[in-house]
Amino acid sequence: MEGHSASDNAVSAAFAKRLRRRVAARQWDFFAVTAPGLEDLCRRELEALPADIQALKTVGGGVEFRGRLHDAYAANLHLRTATRVLMRLAHFRADTFGRLEEKLSGVDWELFLPRACALDIRVTARHSRLYHSRAVAEALRRVVSGRVKVAADGEAPPQRLQLRLSDDRAVLSLDTSGEPLYKRGLKSSGGLAPVRETVAAAVLMRAGFTAGMALVDPMCGSGTFSLEAALLAQHIAPGRLREFAFMRWPAFAPGRWKEALRRADRRQRRRDEPFITASDVDTAACGALREVVGAHEALGVIRVENRDFFDTAPGRPPAAGGLVVLNPPYGRRLGSRSEGRALVGRILRKLRADYRGWRLAMILPKGYVEKKPPFALHSGSLYHGGLKVVLLTGRVPP
Repeated sequence: MEGHSASDNAVSAAFAKRLRRRVAARQWDFFAVTAPGLEDLCRRELEALPADIQALKTVGGGVEFRGRLHDAYAANLHLRTATRVLMRLAHFRADTFGRLEEKLSGVDWELFLPRACALDIRVTARHSRLYHSRAVAEALRRVVSGRVKVAADGEAPPQRLQLRLSDDRAVLSLDTSGEPLYKRGLKSSGGLAPVRETVAAAVLMRAGFTAGMALVDPMCGSGTFSLEAALLAQHIAPGRLREFAFMRWPAFAPGRWKEALRRADRRQRRRDEPFITASDVDTAACGALREVVGAHEALGVIRVENRDFFDTAPGRPPAAGGLVVLNPPYGRRLGSRSEGRALVGRILRKLRADYRGWRLAMILPKGYVEKKPPFALHSGSLYHGGLKVVLLTGRVPP
């Protein structure tokens, strides 16, 4: 085996020193991306992180904050309502391609990107002289390729670079997350009318679900609400079972990451008895959910039953309270708008009769809510599958 020369060791030491000084030790601007309407929940989560988060600012589409690189580890690990966390690498004026390439060349790409990586480049341009997004993306790829080895698609996990041009100002960001944060690592497929995990977590929060409460998910489909409730109620970090893009960066500090995991594990409050009931008329969906539950010890708090919602009657909620959450599969069950309104009315009457005292959260398309529901409900909105939908919350009268 060939040894390393003194010059090699000197280069390695110098590179490690640059990494510490220019990446790991300094403060960075970050942006936690959310679906529209979830910004306030994400900010609350950031404020509660076991990290030194500073300069929080809520803006449309997410929350800006400052911190060191290891604070982004905590954000990715713990945030339930964010889609991804972007690290701002540079802000500059770019009104010509010459200026653009000059500024991009000033970035220390070798300090941020793995030695060999595929690139996922996203460019948006608005009110900018450099309006041709494809040409801008090619310029960015050309500059990066001159500094690090760019692998072909499929040869290495992609690193996402985002360049936003607005009024001739550029914001260059590197995605710290990799796969979107709603991919928790628990299941591999969705069911009918699947809800993203970030949206499910937001619905639970909006409805007032807390640790100690029971949950009934009687149109569970793939079980997203039940899985999110199990993580939330037991204070299990939603990113505990997955990897992130920053783990492949030259500046990644395994010791810092292990400490973040230890802190997350100390925050857990495991429960032994099932307090979540997930049920559905779809036998295959229930079978798939049972497999997911059986594969993870922490999900043993979920009981899966193959039954129709209209055959359920859970009785009074426990003393700590309970939440029933519903996401009726729109196309298969709701049918036309008139048929949908009739079914929603039937669902609400079923709740009024057999779910007395339970909190309620239900997602519906716009226009499917009865004008005079059988009990008082609060109507909000959120985005589900790119569409603006209605979120009904409230309490079924005792």
